[in-house]
Amino acid sequence: TIEPRLNFHQKFAKYFTFEVLGELKSQITTQIIDLQKDFLGIENRRWVLANNLKEPLTIDDVTFYPIPISKSKQISAGLQFNNNGWLLSGEAYFKDVDGITTRSQGFQNQYQFINSTGSFKIKGVDFLVNKIIHDKFSVWASYTISDNKYLFPELNNGKAFRNNADIKQAATLAATYTYENIKLGFGLNWHSGKPTTLPDEENPVGDAGINFQAPNSHTLDAYLRADVSAIYNFNISDKTKGSAGISIWNVFNKENTLNEYYILNDNREIKQVSNKSLELTPNFSFRLYF
Repeated sequence: TIEPRLNFHQKFAKYFTFEVLGELKSQITTQIIDLQKDFLGIENRRWVLANNLKEPLTIDDVTFYPIPISKSKQISAGLQFNNNGWLLSGEAYFKDVDGITTRSQGFQNQYQFINSTGSFKIKGVDFLVNKIIHDKFSVWASYTISDNKYLFPELNNGKAFRNNADIKQAATLAATYTYENIKLGFGLNWHSGKPTTLPDEENPVGDAGINFQAPNSHTLDAYLRADVSAIYNFNISDKTKGSAGISIWNVFNKENTLNEYYILNDNREIKQVSNKSLELTPNFSFRLYF
C-alpha cells in the first residue's frame, strides 16, 4: 500500500504559525476483544492478521469471518501564536478509518457477538492556552469538541451511530508552581459522558435475551476529577540526590461512572452493571538518584 504524508509548516507575522498535516495509513493486524458471556467484564484481547475475506468461510467446522486491512485517511489544519510566555493554538481535524470489525470495538449491547465490518469517522476542533510567568508559574487550559460515529452497513439499518469512545466535549485546566526545591501542581479534568445502550422500556426481555434500544443512544453523566500534587527535591550528598512526593487523585472524592451495561441474571431479570472510577486516592513516592 502507498502511504503518503503531508506536512506543511509556515511562520508569518513573526509570532504566528500555520500548519497542515495529512496522511494515509494502513494496518494489517486487528485486536479482537472477547468478553465473557456472563458480562463480568473480563476481557481476552488478541491480535489477528487481516484475511481480506469478502464473506464468512467455514473450514472443518471452524468459521473465519472477514477481517479487512484497516485503512485511514486523516487531515488537520492549525494556527498557533507564541510570544512573551503566551501559547495559543487551535486545530481542526478529520479522520476516516475503514475496515474495522465489531469484535475489535468492545460492544456490550446487541452487537457484542455480531461479526461485521465497517468504519468510523471523527471530526473535531482542539484549543489550547498556556501562560508561563517567570519560569515559575505555568497554567494551561484545553478544550475539545468532536463527533465520532460508526457506520456498519449491516447494522442499525445501515445508519450511522455514536462510537463507543465518543466524547462530545472535553476540557482540562492545570497549573504548576515551582519555588526553589518545591513544585506544586493542580489539575482539573472534565468531559461529557460516554454513550451507552439501554434496554427497551416496553419489552426489555425477549426469547434471545435483552431487547436493547438503538445502539449508543443514551449518554452517561459527565466526568469530573480534580488532582493535586507536591514534589520536594533535596541533596543527600555531593553524588546523591533525592525527591519525595505526594499526590491526591480525585481530591473531591467525586463518583464518576466510566461504563455501564446490562445483564440477565438466572431469573432472567435485568441487572445494571456500572464501572466506577477511583475514589479519593493518595499516592506517595520517594526516589534516590546516584
